[in-house]
Amino acid sequence: MLSFPVFLWFMLWGGLFTGLYNVTGEMFSSPLAFFQGARALLPLLALYICLMWMLLKGAKVPSFSNPVGFFFYYCAVGLAVSFFSPEKLTALYWGGAYLAPVLVVWIVLSGEDILERMRKVLFVNYAASFLIFMLLLPDIYGYGFSGKMRFMFYELPFGLGEMRANGVARFALVLFIISGVRLLSQKNVWRYLWAVPLILSTYTLMQTQSRTALLGLVVAGVLLVYIMGLRWQFLFLGPAAAYVLWRAGFQERGHGSLERLVNLTGRQLTWQQAVVEIKKSPFLGWGFHADRILLDSQHMHNSYLHAMLHGGIVGLVFFAAAVFSIWYVILKENVLKRIKKADEVNRPFLIESVLIIGFLSSRSLFESTAAFFGVDLLLFIPAAAYIYVWAKRQ
Repeated sequence: MLSFPVFLWFMLWGGLFTGLYNVTGEMFSSPLAFFQGARALLPLLALYICLMWMLLKGAKVPSFSNPVGFFFYYCAVGLAVSFFSPEKLTALYWGGAYLAPVLVVWIVLSGEDILERMRKVLFVNYAASFLIFMLLLPDIYGYGFSGKMRFMFYELPFGLGEMRANGVARFALVLFIISGVRLLSQKNVWRYLWAVPLILSTYTLMQTQSRTALLGLVVAGVLLVYIMGLRWQFLFLGPAAAYVLWRAGFQERGHGSLERLVNLTGRQLTWQQAVVEIKKSPFLGWGFHADRILLDSQHMHNSYLHAMLHGGIVGLVFFAAAVFSIWYVILKENVLKRIKKADEVNRPFLIESVLIIGFLSSRSLFESTAAFFGVDLLLFIPAAAYIYVWAKRQ
């Protein structure tokens, strides 16, 4: 049965890979243009439904007691400052889109059967990630078989947009985590079907050579071994993962040079420009979408500088608290060891959520993970909320 929050979560995924730039008079020129423009409004429609629901139910605003609350107040600061943005409408649009998933998860946390409903939201994330990965397969293997292994733009079908290698690798690693955990956790013969997406995602990680995804692979691998302990399967998976890192990272991406492997590829120049703008408004920032507005459409490639550009020092404090508070809960509540004792329904979702949080946390240093509305935000918030609720209820 499609529950209310799940329906809203589908709407949020439907609003990805588009934006206000598609909401113009041109959107009525063709069915595809109208589809793209209409999709851009789905996050705001989901936000409106959330606000109406909260008013009718008399629901309280999120508190500081959990990561979702910190994300809410980071967004609140950014939204308030967005009224003073050089491009007010654009900033408010992206601020509203950001608030929508925060409120959807808060609605789940405010109801009953929280873990069950959160699992449904996580399942939507898994299904959407798998679908998008499958839509990218023609380009993934077209580039791979033709020898074009890096710095390519991958095209989504039906004119839905394009994606850089880092974005493709993100979906590949999420699929790698899910298929790997299910292959190791399930006990029936059907679990071996998970080997197919595991192989496909591994190939894609090697092809894209995304360093953030390869770093995430290391983090997720270490967490997985710590959670599950030494198992005979790791005798095969460990060397395979090491080969992926060596071949895709050191040999292909770094061309055999450690210095080239860790090169920031121009990110530091964007960070320097961001610091200049942050100094002009250090306490409250410039509102949402400020990197694109103030830095000639550049992307920040760092969650914490991104958050500071959006909401200044105040926004940065809330954002950092949202990210680090879930790790505080994981460590304080001894989640990594207690997962083994979780029931069979929750255990795989918990392991996957921890690994995804680990990947996205490491990614936040070199990409703007969860600092703006996008795929990372939709992956991070429900995973963090699920871990938080389970840890506090046990």
